[in-house]
Amino acid sequence: MVQIGEVDRVKITALVVDDAGYDTELWGEFGLSLLVEAERQGTELRLLVDTGLTSEPLLHNMKLLDVDPSKIEYIFLTHCHYDHTGGLGGVTEKTRKGVKIVAHPEIFRRCYVVRQNMKYIGVPERSSRSTVEANGGSWLLSREPFAFIPGVMTTGEIQRVTSYEPLENVHIEMDEEMVQDPELDDVSLIVNVAGRGLVIISGCSHAGIVNIMKQAKRITGVEEIIGVIGGFHLRVANEEQLSKTVDELDAAETVCAGHCTGFEAMKSISDRMGERFTLLQCGTVIEFAADEG
Repeated sequence: MVQIGEVDRVKITALVVDDAGYDTELWGEFGLSLLVEAERQGTELRLLVDTGLTSEPLLHNMKLLDVDPSKIEYIFLTHCHYDHTGGLGGVTEKTRKGVKIVAHPEIFRRCYVVRQNMKYIGVPERSSRSTVEANGGSWLLSREPFAFIPGVMTTGEIQRVTSYEPLENVHIEMDEEMVQDPELDDVSLIVNVAGRGLVIISGCSHAGIVNIMKQAKRITGVEEIIGVIGGFHLRVANEEQLSKTVDELDAAETVCAGHCTGFEAMKSISDRMGERFTLLQCGTVIEFAADEG
């Protein structure tokens, strides 16, 4: 268990996601990028979570939403897949020199979907380690939980404890053979809001969103989860996984999902949670504040 600390408030803004929303000039694109702004005792943190597929929609939407890339202090990559890392090269041309990029040490591995003619799905060349470093980015790679400020930290490598959240059918090359990718780099963000509980922000939840929720509780000692936001990768979930996942999510005050979650899964969550469920779209803003009572 780690001492996570608390924040006074947190604001999550969807900068890029698959759904651009209704009547908007924002650009949607397959992938995900979120801005997390947290405040603790007058200190503010601006954290970019993932960078979408390409940088053009991200930078376009940042401009429309009045987000200055040069004021971002950290970039956190939830995992290596191209739809979450593809915009990194372009956005680090606009962030300040020395911006820190936090990720798992296996973020650079070569991973493929064998059944799709060996489609490469890892970090694209336009966001390569050398490109990002040339742009002034600095890497912080850790398997363990990483604290940005007290109250905001990563989950670290996720323990898989559920029986119904299976490994994906994706592969890496090892000893000249293609083997199943354990996707150990799938990491999420935890924000602890004072007097309220945890907000969990995931990229694609390849480790399983329930495993992620359990990990957050286990490492922080905080049992209350007030918000779960991101992609849940339930588009291919079977009936057992979907049912048990919805049961777990229903304990949260707010769930906001999109991207890889899948229509049927989002409908199931919405049917159970009603107005406590929100569709994740470009420009969506969700805020949590401390309990002042």
